[in-house]
Amino acid sequence: MMKRIISILMGIMLFVGSLSLSAQPLSDDIVLKNDHLELRFGGSEKNFFFRYFYFDGVNILPSTGSITHPWEVTLLGPNGENPVLQPKFTYYKGGKYEESEGVQKATFTWNLVIEAKEWPLNIHITLAPDDEMPHWTMDASLPQGWILTNADYPRIMVKRLEGEAKGILPYGYGVEYDMPTNSHLQMRYPSVTGMMEMVMMHNGSSTVYFAAEDKGGCNKLLTMKGEGNNVVFYQSVTTSYAWSEGGHFELPWSVVMGYNPQNWQKTAVKWYRPFSFTTKWGEKTIAQRQIASWIKNSDMWLRPIDVTPQMLDALYKALDYYGKGIGLHWYFWQHLPYDTNYPDYFPAKDGFKEAIEKSQKMGAYVTPYINGRLWDTANHTYKELNGKAASARKTDGSLYTEVYSSKVINTVTCPSSPIWHKIIHDLNGRILNELGTDGVYIDQIGCAASVPCYAPGHDHAPGGGDWWPESYRKMLTDIRSDLYGKKNLAITTEENVECYMDLFDMMLVVNSPHTPYTKMIPLFPLIYSDRCVYSGFTYVPWKLNDGSFNYITMKSLLWGSQLGWVSPELLMREENKNEQVFLKNLATFRKGQHDIFLGGNFVDEFVPSGDNPVVDIPNYQKTNVVMGAQWTSVKGKTVYVLVNMSNEDRLVSLPNGRQVEVKALNALRINEKR
Repeated sequence: MMKRIISILMGIMLFVGSLSLSAQPLSDDIVLKNDHLELRFGGSEKNFFFRYFYFDGVNILPSTGSITHPWEVTLLGPNGENPVLQPKFTYYKGGKYEESEGVQKATFTWNLVIEAKEWPLNIHITLAPDDEMPHWTMDASLPQGWILTNADYPRIMVKRLEGEAKGILPYGYGVEYDMPTNSHLQMRYPSVTGMMEMVMMHNGSSTVYFAAEDKGGCNKLLTMKGEGNNVVFYQSVTTSYAWSEGGHFELPWSVVMGYNPQNWQKTAVKWYRPFSFTTKWGEKTIAQRQIASWIKNSDMWLRPIDVTPQMLDALYKALDYYGKGIGLHWYFWQHLPYDTNYPDYFPAKDGFKEAIEKSQKMGAYVTPYINGRLWDTANHTYKELNGKAASARKTDGSLYTEVYSSKVINTVTCPSSPIWHKIIHDLNGRILNELGTDGVYIDQIGCAASVPCYAPGHDHAPGGGDWWPESYRKMLTDIRSDLYGKKNLAITTEENVECYMDLFDMMLVVNSPHTPYTKMIPLFPLIYSDRCVYSGFTYVPWKLNDGSFNYITMKSLLWGSQLGWVSPELLMREENKNEQVFLKNLATFRKGQHDIFLGGNFVDEFVPSGDNPVVDIPNYQKTNVVMGAQWTSVKGKTVYVLVNMSNEDRLVSLPNGRQVEVKALNALRINEKR
């Protein structure tokens, strides 16, 4: 009895105070420890308790431990039962420690009461000798006919970092937010809001990292929820029913969490970049991939809209001014209004084929727009081609519908549908052969989120899972094999979701949020600049000469993006002479830097010191007029790129102290001397 009282008192002391590594451990605690980190759990208590989480002497948990519930699941029973369960609705059975060949493993079990019997749900935390982060996994046993449909796991509460804590989401290029105290930051993968499977909290000098190491690209949410001085990190998954087959559920990947006493840039490169090379989409560099040569050599894009005389006049004027090698991403070429009647595009508007031919003779390359995801139920093809059999459906059988500026109701098509595969395959073939284009831009695949599909008869298990990205990957692989082959033809898409990256010749990145309250950051280039060709920065505003377009052009170059993606009718207006010149100067400069922008690594962005005033860019942020980026060339050499968006020459200093002059409206390359 006395021993139990002492144990309880020690537990209370640990709960209300911070714990040092030298503190006396409880006899029933479970400890995972290597040279990098240490985790301690109250394994035999009445309730699960995550006491502390040390990284090189720094405990990232609150002094009270992680007091949020570690998991939450939703079940579906054969009679329609649909309970949402947390540990408090189950029986906790304690934990156990195992070690095999140096790998430590802690397992904690809760029994779910289903059909008057108890069924175990287990969470596992494993730590190998060289691991810098532990791996978190989950499994459960279920009665026949029961399905685990949703899982929030793991859920870990950490201390809010001191100072100005910021949250980073992999939204487009990457976006930094103020870390909230009573709301949340959330990404959805795979989508534009979650192009990679990770989130981070940082304060400029240290970083908390949270990531799913899922090589299948399954749908998931990663959330950072501010709760006063603490932040709860958690993953939410809509599962595949196949994961519950045979009375056993298992989450098919692990989640990792780590703390690094360095900035977010070094943390992302330290942990996410190595993981990305283990995936099918990230294993090959640009040099190893089959990418249309004209894409690799296109340093600038124009975005013609429609086939009006005014647009064509501006386009030909721009092509004459900027020279050969320009990519044309062409909108509104089809006979019906934009965002209506998909997937019905033909016939093309009068004069479009002739405009393609003339543009190509002037040295340009044409990729017209199609949508790879939406089907308009009002179009005759939906009935004629049995579109209802191809549509993605919710649990109640209703369709996923989306309405854009066209006001038309479009439905989300399930990418597993052979009907849809044939439509997109044949549409690509017709555009390439009848119109003679240099490729096709397929909208939304690299941007719009996957959705769980419960349509009967589809070639996938109901729910979420990797079937969504795998279905798109099969469709794209077949199209590339049948229609593109080794020809100098390109498939491009909207945004930069990583799990399709290796199947598109170029990805257009333009949807990153940019407001006075958010900050765009170069997270994507840090990880993938050597494996992906990308263009764009944000949508181009209708007013170019207020500094915003020159800012876009400057940042695009520094981050490794192909430049432009602007309407020629807008660009070539008389009031935009300054912007025309700056774009031409930087496109010409970029053409001579392919040893860094085609296979080199983006390292970091920096602000040169010296004659470098700050300007306020409308709808973006304040910026210095001269900005710089450090790259590593394909030969491993350190390179500095400087861009001056002002109308005056500027004398500035590099990070190594060397002074250089950057000409007005121009860029400069400096090779670091060893």
